[in-house]
Amino acid sequence: MLKGIKKALQELLEKHVTHSAKSRLPKAVPSAEEAILPFNPDEYAIHPQNLKRMIDEGKGIILLDVREEWEYRSVYIDGAKWISWGELPRRASELNPYAEIVIYSHRGLRSLDAAYFLQQLGFKRVKSLVGGIDRWAQEIDPSLQRY
Repeated sequence: MLKGIKKALQELLEKHVTHSAKSRLPKAVPSAEEAILPFNPDEYAIHPQNLKRMIDEGKGIILLDVREEWEYRSVYIDGAKWISWGELPRRASELNPYAEIVIYSHRGLRSLDAAYFLQQLGFKRVKSLVGGIDRWAQEIDPSLQRY
């Protein structure tokens, strides 16, 4: 008798788990290509010489520094707004989604992530500084401290 009860409980449990698992699945699962949002890093990159030209021409751009506070305190590009990469999701509303924004980090990796993130939020005119502030210091402003 215990074997019968045990079998009935197992069947009931399996039926419930299978049914609830099926109900949580989407009706159509996207392919791998559809699941990965298209992002071409080259479309969201700007080289230091081009950024320098834009600054010299007085283009109304927002420079956004996404490095950590200690990095920003040690060296930054004049006129930059500082929002660390970790704070960006919470503080993105401080930025104008219609403005041209150039993001930089130390070597350009975090800024590329930030550009992708902002693009997903609907920002259309965002670019990441290739090579970050390190390359900017090498090519544009050698007076800046490198680390």
